[in-house]
Amino acid sequence: MSGDLRSLRQQRASGSVVSVSFSTSPSLSPSALPSQVLPPPVANESRVRAKGDDRDMTDVYDGYGEGRIGSPRSPTRPHSMRRRQSMQVLELESRVEQLVAENRLLNEARAHAEQSAGQKAASVLSDRDAEIESLKQSLQFLQNEVTRLTEVNEGLTSANAELASKDSGRYPDMSRELSEARGARTTFAQSLQDKDAEIAELRAQLEDAKEQIRHMQRQILESKTGDADFLALRDEDYFDHRCQQLCSHVQQWVLRFSKFSDMRACRPIGEINDEKTIDRLDNCVLDGSDVDTYLRDRVRRRDIFMSMTMNMIWEYVFTRYLFGMDREQRQKLKSLEKLLTDVGPAHAVRQWRAVTLTLLCKRHSFKTQRELDTEAVVQAVFQTLSKILPPPSNLESQIQSQLRRVMREAVDLSIEMRTQRAEYMMLPPLQPEYDANGELATKVTFDAAMMHERSGHVNATNEELEAQKAVVRIVLFPLVVKRGKDNGVGDDKIVVCPAQVLIARNERSRRHTGPSSEAGGASLGGQSRISLVPESVLHP
Repeated sequence: MSGDLRSLRQQRASGSVVSVSFSTSPSLSPSALPSQVLPPPVANESRVRAKGDDRDMTDVYDGYGEGRIGSPRSPTRPHSMRRRQSMQVLELESRVEQLVAENRLLNEARAHAEQSAGQKAASVLSDRDAEIESLKQSLQFLQNEVTRLTEVNEGLTSANAELASKDSGRYPDMSRELSEARGARTTFAQSLQDKDAEIAELRAQLEDAKEQIRHMQRQILESKTGDADFLALRDEDYFDHRCQQLCSHVQQWVLRFSKFSDMRACRPIGEINDEKTIDRLDNCVLDGSDVDTYLRDRVRRRDIFMSMTMNMIWEYVFTRYLFGMDREQRQKLKSLEKLLTDVGPAHAVRQWRAVTLTLLCKRHSFKTQRELDTEAVVQAVFQTLSKILPPPSNLESQIQSQLRRVMREAVDLSIEMRTQRAEYMMLPPLQPEYDANGELATKVTFDAAMMHERSGHVNATNEELEAQKAVVRIVLFPLVVKRGKDNGVGDDKIVVCPAQVLIARNERSRRHTGPSSEAGGASLGGQSRISLVPESVLHP
């Protein structure tokens, strides 16, 4: 005990006696204690010193630690009995509070568990009741189905027995009918043989009549002029099909030419040292777009190659008076035809031209010259495209061989067009017009009567494109027209094969759809419509 407690004990003897008697008599109840019992003393550190006590406690002084004057308290000295009891009481109180809290948590957990168990049990019972009810319904349905199937089976069994008894009675009737049918078949076979003999006789008579008709036809043909014996006359449908076929084959060759160099880039216009090739590239695009934009795209560059190839085929093949004839003969025949046109009827001049050119085509020298000229055109086209996109050296012979077949087809078509009584013409491809400053002067608008949109990605008809005044960007195949009828009479002009074109579209739609050459040689999108051609188109 500290010094102040000892002083208080000495001064308050009565209180000390009661306190000692309480501590030494644990059997006494708290109610037996006198009302003068004081509460436990407060520690020095938290107790306020009473000023009235200072004069009673002359030997106690305030100071650091409030220790008694004299020897200091040893740090190893144990706590007093009173302090130890206080500490034990505090520890027991905290333990009691902890146990009370744990007990409360356990009670709450038990209540929650009981509530969950009750709810789960109710849910499980409800599910089991529902399952039992469902099984009862299924059982009832199956029992009803078994009853129904039993009734159906009984009905089928009775019907089967009835049919069996009926069929057993029909067998004799069927046997009798079969015998009658066999007799009728024998009679029919005999009548059929008689009809066959009659048909054979009629066929013999028909052959005799055909022979007489052929004999009469030969006599009629001999009475006519002999030009029809060697003229191969065709109509506009034939040339429409041939033009479509040529366009498709040129497109296929261009596709292969581009794919052989699929991983290579085209040379831009600035790196091409040939003015004629540059002019050909510029003439391919009619709306003033940059050609290099197309050449940088490995798919869209095929449209440029297609347009250039067809322009060169038109220039070297279809502009000739007769491809394969030397220049001097061409000039003489052209001058003679012009002279005959001035003095004679047009159909007679066309008849003369068809007969004359057909006879000249049969010469051996003409065939030789035609092969030489064809090879020259093949090399010109191949060398021009090679300046833009050089092909692999190991594939040059294959590319030229394929181009040679396409060029022979174009040459044959041009000769057939020139040897007709009617006048078939492939008109010059459209080209852009520039002003003095080098700017595009006018744009070419779509004409539904003479053009066909080739890409197939435009959701509009040709008439709708014409109404919208769509701008033509590239011409893939020129316009082919016919003047006069098949016998050469008349001057009416009709479209045989419309020009295959690509219209200008915005960048957004172009990113989602590719150009027409991506199809790889598909046939033309639609049949050409025969329509009248204005005079301004033939004579610009």
